[in-house]
Amino acid sequence: MIVMSSNENEKEEEKKVDIKTLVSVIPPASALKGNKAPPKEKRIKIRKRNDVDKGFAIISSKLAKDLGITDNIEISVKGKRIRLKAILQEGIPELEVWANPQDLVTLGIEDNSTVTARAYK
Repeated sequence: MIVMSSNENEKEEEKKVDIKTLVSVIPPASALKGNKAPPKEKRIKIRKRNDVDKGFAIISSKLAKDLGITDNIEISVKGKRIRLKAILQEGIPELEVWANPQDLVTLGIEDNSTVTARAYK
């Protein structure tokens, strides 16, 4: 039969206290989630619309707010970029941008292609 001395019991309790203090340093998941920065760019679908003027793009107000777009939007695909004047409207799908077909020819993309959109600075 093994008998533990009171000295050994105290050492075990000290180890448990050390682990608890280490764990208390780690912040809860909810605290980490609050520090998330807004996205700088987003992958979206671009649609050809003949009623959009050349050099302009119609974008959802919510998407523009999320990306920080106020005046101009930059569309990029396969390393090519084009800057368009942004027109903010309600009622447009959030993950779509409407542009003139002639502007899309310069990028070499077709209707309903996936592109990257960001605010032009």
